[in-house]
Amino acid sequence: MTEALIWDCDGVLVNSEKHSCSAWLPILRRRGIDVDLDYIETFIGRSDGDLLKALTEATGYIFDENVLEERALEYFRLAEGATESFPGLPGLLADLCRDGVPMAVASSGRMDKIRFSLRQAGIDNCFDILCSATEVALGKPAPDLFLLAAERLGVAPVDCAVIEDSVPGLQAAAAAGMRPIGFTASHPAAMLLDAGAETTFDDYGQLPDIIWPMGRLQGK
Repeated sequence: MTEALIWDCDGVLVNSEKHSCSAWLPILRRRGIDVDLDYIETFIGRSDGDLLKALTEATGYIFDENVLEERALEYFRLAEGATESFPGLPGLLADLCRDGVPMAVASSGRMDKIRFSLRQAGIDNCFDILCSATEVALGKPAPDLFLLAAERLGVAPVDCAVIEDSVPGLQAAAAAGMRPIGFTASHPAAMLLDAGAETTFDDYGQLPDIIWPMGRLQGK
């Protein structure tokens, strides 16, 4: 039986993928790199380092050490006051907290971005354990980030379910030996199932029955 839940942040807990991806565009244009939003969105679920590496390989441009801080400030500017959670999720998180379900956030973003996004969505009080890809050797689709989250939760990977909206995130969850559950906020269900999702959902009212078919939450 699943004992713990590990959540991605952007596109799962917080409806922020558009802000997160769009923040790159002015940063790159200032460096003479003209890409569109569709290209940036192909990196949803992967680390900033993966995007920068791909751009360097494609253009030969060597990014300066300030680029990540510059991008973070642009994201904060775009997302402040314009970032929400998803319908039904705050109430579900409150129920999960009440019932003592162990939970962690495991995101490809930097820690300051994770904290900012959760605070903007008003759900920052739901999680004591936050894990960033900056803390591990390899980001998604490698399992490192989710294994770190399970270790901090004190729960075996096999007893964890991962809620993800991205292909690399679901691949990472499967590689970690966890249950990969796909949320269709960013990609269609067929794509998430092809990536290894055990199942998908599009409404947070569906999630408890997916995780615990026989019931777990006291309110059910």
